[in-house]
Amino acid sequence: MSVNPLAVLREFSPRTRAVLAVNAVNSFGGGLVLPFLWIYLDQVRGLASWIPAATLAVQAATAVVGGLAWGAVLDRLAPRAVVTLVMCVAGAGTGLYAFATSAPAALTAAVVYGLGISGVGTVLRYLYAGAATARERGLAFSADYAVFNAMTGLGVLVGGLVAASGPGSRAARFAVLYLADGATFLVAGAAFLLLLPRIERTGGEKPATDGPAGYREVLGQRPLAVLLATLTLCSLVSYGQLRSGLPGYLTAGGAVGPEGLSGTFAVNIVVAVLTQVLLGERVQRVRRSTVLSVTGVLWAAAWALVLAAGRQHGTAATVTAMAGVLLLSVGEALVFPVITGLLNDLAGERIRGRANAMLSVAVSTGSVAGPLLAGATLPLAHGLPLVVLLIAVCAAVALVGPALRRTLPADADLPDPAPEAEADEPAAAVTGSAPVIAASGS
Repeated sequence: MSVNPLAVLREFSPRTRAVLAVNAVNSFGGGLVLPFLWIYLDQVRGLASWIPAATLAVQAATAVVGGLAWGAVLDRLAPRAVVTLVMCVAGAGTGLYAFATSAPAALTAAVVYGLGISGVGTVLRYLYAGAATARERGLAFSADYAVFNAMTGLGVLVGGLVAASGPGSRAARFAVLYLADGATFLVAGAAFLLLLPRIERTGGEKPATDGPAGYREVLGQRPLAVLLATLTLCSLVSYGQLRSGLPGYLTAGGAVGPEGLSGTFAVNIVVAVLTQVLLGERVQRVRRSTVLSVTGVLWAAAWALVLAAGRQHGTAATVTAMAGVLLLSVGEALVFPVITGLLNDLAGERIRGRANAMLSVAVSTGSVAGPLLAGATLPLAHGLPLVVLLIAVCAAVALVGPALRRTLPADADLPDPAPEAEADEPAAAVTGSAPVIAASGS
């Protein structure tokens, strides 16, 4: 059965389409500056080497605290005002980097930007969760993943061209990029204010009045706690290693050079988008617990290929590494939207803001723990313990699926049960499209 992305897009409500369109602009802006902060502060502004490191650390720490705060606010207030405020704070923060000519200026920008960006993903997921059906919610999270990756990748390309050869001095070009990123946040905030003038809480419900909700209530629900813990592991073995353990392991012994490494990152972006275009709608008819298990198996195979690539050299190593990254990217594109949809289906209106904030914290925790783990284990036996450990963690992720199936409500595990035949053959749906992705990705 062919997949028509435009037909899927027409299934969305005007509200969901508006959120996707606004996030496309916002993701492009984020891509403009995504790879550059360390280079900008260190080489362009000429600040001391500790300042970029401190800036990134402060930004990450503020994002964790800010994300928890925004989640609590969303559970108490209508989201229209919250999403506009979040976008304005994030826009002001990234815009401040344009004027970061000293340590205090850089750290101030880090605090403001960390506070704002921590709420962006939380409020967007909250808005998607307001869809009328579980199918639309699942499709919205999948489409958002594809839009984010495609527009961020486009932004990275444009940002690189401007930084390298745009008009004006180098410092001026980078300042323009940060101001442009800030402008996209402000445009997003204004668009939400105008396009969603009557937005209320998801499902039209009013804030709960039977006592305050708390994060303990989120973690006290076992399925939610298991999902968040699993999401942390998923982030650790994928996002957390893509820019740390994987390049560190492949380049330590000279298996893959800079050109081959660049190719693996290109594969990651392209495959992430194509997976959603080709499989995003079909996955809605596969049990979410099964998708989780299939992802664990794909990732275990991916890291086994990376392990083999590190023992090779030249073209063979590069091709094997790209095959591993391809499987890793397919798994990412499948599992993260699925877990996001499942978590929002399980979380009630009373705690949905906090649940989405905890989702952001889980992804961030895995993304931070990944480089720490890589730094501690890569020097041991040429990185072999790291890759073996990652394969073991992926196997554990695969085992979570069957355990979850026994506890999940049927309509949460399988949001779109028709047709039954495709629900019974999830592996065929995944592997059947893999050759298409491989051909396109390479």
